[in-house]
Amino acid sequence: MWKIKFGKVVEDPYLFSTNNFLGRQIFEFDPDAGTPEERAEVEEARQNFYKNRFKLV
Repeated sequence: MWKIKFGKVVEDPYLFSTNNFLGRQIFEFDPDAGTPEERAEVEEARQNFYKNRFKLV
């Protein structure tokens, strides 16, 4: 599962932010996140997307 991680205020003289790094987000993959049911649901959605990725509706 993917988890969002927000930027932290850093005391670095080369980094400057007018909004306290509010828009600085990254996604991290955690294979152990979520319940087994949630992971199965995500895997099913991923497989469905993979099978239908070239179909135009």
